[in-house]
Amino acid sequence: MRPKTKQKLNAKKLAQLLEVIRDRRSVRSFDPGDRVPRETLEQIADAGRWAPSGANSQPWEICIIEDPERVREVASVMASQADRLNEHCKGFPHVHKKHWVHDSVAILAVFVDPRWADTYPVALEDDLDRIEYMENRSNILLVSVGAAIQNLQLATTAVGLTSAWLSGGGEPQTALALQKLLGFPSSHTPYGIVPIGWPRRKAESRWRRPIDEVVHWNEAVEANLRTQEDIDHYLAKERRHSIYKDAEARELHLERLPNDGEIDLVDDGNH
Repeated sequence: MRPKTKQKLNAKKLAQLLEVIRDRRSVRSFDPGDRVPRETLEQIADAGRWAPSGANSQPWEICIIEDPERVREVASVMASQADRLNEHCKGFPHVHKKHWVHDSVAILAVFVDPRWADTYPVALEDDLDRIEYMENRSNILLVSVGAAIQNLQLATTAVGLTSAWLSGGGEPQTALALQKLLGFPSSHTPYGIVPIGWPRRKAESRWRRPIDEVVHWNEAVEANLRTQEDIDHYLAKERRHSIYKDAEARELHLERLPNDGEIDLVDDGNH
């Protein structure tokens, strides 16, 4: 009998990975700087390529926009999207400042072909498929794309740059504009737009739920499950500050919450 190979955990590599993960921020302010070599941008895209996906379908196409004029064109599309969002949606007070995207050294547009969802489980019976599997095929597609975009952001962080994940490309008007601009067919939706740039300043710490509230060992801890009341409170009192303020400033805000249901102004540091 062959001797059992001694198993060893690589704590050092895990610590290095966690450092990169914790350093990642969605930054809304870039410092115009030197262009990034194509080799580096391709390595960042390669990180996205190695993401897991349902049925190993790899349903994404990663378009690297690094020509300065083309960067400005894509940035203008996203600025228009932000202006529409600012006009029609509430709770995101700084989306109109998306004009900072013009300072990107590059933009990664992740186009997704949803037809690849057909490669995920399909029931032999139509009724059963509709009840049990159809919706989950879309779920599998989207979580696959999310994994790719996360990899792009982590690789960007690892090399000393910073990024944000803009989801407005999934809105039909914005998707159409980007498809026309970048030459992609209507079958491909740009679910992820990832501007990359030089950080204007060191990114602040962002609030995260405590680990002992997030992790459930072997079974659900009912006291840690957030309720509809918690969600409503977050929407009314916390969301803007969780998005735009550092963790310490957010806590100070929560300590002096007004009682009238109004939320005070916030500053995302882009003045």
